[in-house]
Amino acid sequence: MTQSTESRLVLTRRHWRILAMALLVAIVPAAKAQDTDRDPPSRAGRVVSVVGDAWLFDHDSREWTRLTRNQTVAEGDRVRTDERGRVSLRVGSTTVWVDERSDLELSQLDDGQTLLQIDRGDVAIRLRNAENVAETRLRTREGTAQPEREGLYRVEQLDRGSKIYVWQGRMRFEWSRAAAPVVMGTGEQVELWWPDGPRAERGPLYSDGFGDWVLAESREEGDRPVARYVSAEMTGAEDLDRYGRWETAPEYGTVWVPTTLTVVDWAPYRYGRWVWSRHWGWTWVDDAPWGFAPFHYGRWVSWGGRWCWSPGAYVHRPVYAPALVGWVGGGSVSVGISIGSRPPPPRYGWYPLAPREVYRPAYRHTPRYEHRVNDPRDLRDPVTVQRPHRYRDVPAAVSTLPAPGAAIQPLPVRGPDRKPEPGWSRPLPVAPGRGDLATVLPPVPTRPADNDVPRHRERERDREPGMGWRSDNALPIRREVQPRAPEAVGPQPSMPAVVQPQVPVAQPRPSFEPPRAGGDNNMPWRMQQPQREERREDRREERREERREDRREERRDEPRRVQPPQFEQPRPAPMPEQRAPAMEPPRRVEMPMRQPEPPRVQMPQPQPQPQAQPPRNDGPQRGRPDGPRRNPNQNEN
Repeated sequence: MTQSTESRLVLTRRHWRILAMALLVAIVPAAKAQDTDRDPPSRAGRVVSVVGDAWLFDHDSREWTRLTRNQTVAEGDRVRTDERGRVSLRVGSTTVWVDERSDLELSQLDDGQTLLQIDRGDVAIRLRNAENVAETRLRTREGTAQPEREGLYRVEQLDRGSKIYVWQGRMRFEWSRAAAPVVMGTGEQVELWWPDGPRAERGPLYSDGFGDWVLAESREEGDRPVARYVSAEMTGAEDLDRYGRWETAPEYGTVWVPTTLTVVDWAPYRYGRWVWSRHWGWTWVDDAPWGFAPFHYGRWVSWGGRWCWSPGAYVHRPVYAPALVGWVGGGSVSVGISIGSRPPPPRYGWYPLAPREVYRPAYRHTPRYEHRVNDPRDLRDPVTVQRPHRYRDVPAAVSTLPAPGAAIQPLPVRGPDRKPEPGWSRPLPVAPGRGDLATVLPPVPTRPADNDVPRHRERERDREPGMGWRSDNALPIRREVQPRAPEAVGPQPSMPAVVQPQVPVAQPRPSFEPPRAGGDNNMPWRMQQPQREERREDRREERREERREDRREERRDEPRRVQPPQFEQPRPAPMPEQRAPAMEPPRRVEMPMRQPEPPRVQMPQPQPQPQAQPPRNDGPQRGRPDGPRRNPNQNEN
């Protein structure tokens, strides 16, 4: 009896050891995963330009806040555009364009995946290297579009289906339900829907105002070279060579010097504003057209009597930071104190960090993240860690908020020696909280509740002309594109021949001048735009007159001969009347012109014949009034 009890006791202890080892093995990976989940995203996107009204959803206040140039977007953010609004985004070397009346969510944006959820509207994307191709996906209600090559793509979410345009490259569409994938190549567009099974209707590329705008923007940016001192995956680095030059500083290595500054008291992190982010807290949004990469990567240094940006060591994918600054505060001397007519000092101020100064994030993070956002060599150097910040006591480098709602200004000084107010340079360990700094910042514009209602027509005259808005019910135009294999990475992709529209871009602040002569033209409004608009309106009037003349001839002559639509090419000789093949999609663009006929012998007047009715649209109902009509015989199972 005793032996049996001891054996059971030994067996129980053995089980406890096995159970403890199993729990230890399970807890260690979970702890590491939890550690990683506490880190903010290491990648972020940049708002390159905004046309009209665009909004970013604030998850904390549950409101839509206005989106502006150089603002940061990150994983989980939602972007919405109103009628006559468009947005251009940049993530590393990848460009994303969002059309009017669209909803886009950045469901995933990290080192491993980029997932764009299109809930409504149109989104175009340009991928420039194989690494981003393998990581990028675009998802609609019908399935997921996966690019397979570098190129230029467009995905549209309709009411009851999806449409994919491939200007260049190759894309695979995986259905959300069990079905064979659909593959499409250069020069194709495919409409996909699921009435009682998978349906895919192929056709040649049609373009509209958004498509022309994307092609023009893509040509405008091209494959702009990025200096060899920084990675092409550093968001915003594509603008550095346009607005500055690279020099070598003996103490700091290679530095970038901006060449478009025109104000005397300019300092880093002074001309712009603070925006709250749920990932990083207070995030800087600069007013300069180049103001993204130098304010979220690297350090600033005053060298040779001017401000220069030091990018630091080369990193293929550098870690994003909201603002590489140190904070100071004078709250202890600003409560109820007013000496003479001098106003009380401001509560909060900030200054740029110099090279080899450690950035201490105020948001939740792990030690691994702190090593990635800083140079690991600086963290290992005890002298660097203990070194006081160089620009904390330099009034010209410190920027402040002097009063609630006031503009950002340099640190106020007094006396002939121009020293700051006593006690003002008291350092703050971390950035202020949301409620602290928000009390002195201007109110953030939010989206009105009735903004979903279409705008009145009388307000359209205040909008930019020539943008080809879908809300104008403009008809799509068929582009004659010869499919071909995509070119190798490096040369600029070959695009369909289109008329380049004039792209309105937000004007830069007066404190910055355009790039130097000889550089790229960055003027947002081109001088030749009014003349092109007049010529475009003349062409539309000519087409309308030609269509009216064709209808008059159809009533008294035999049925009109049909020719394929031509775009800025010589018209061919008249051809005998023939019926279009069954597989050719119906043309919804302008009606072809009737060619002049040779003199003929007087014939009896034929009886008028009834006009053929256009084919019925048996596909899914579109979410917007513009789009090519489909031929029911073109459905592919």
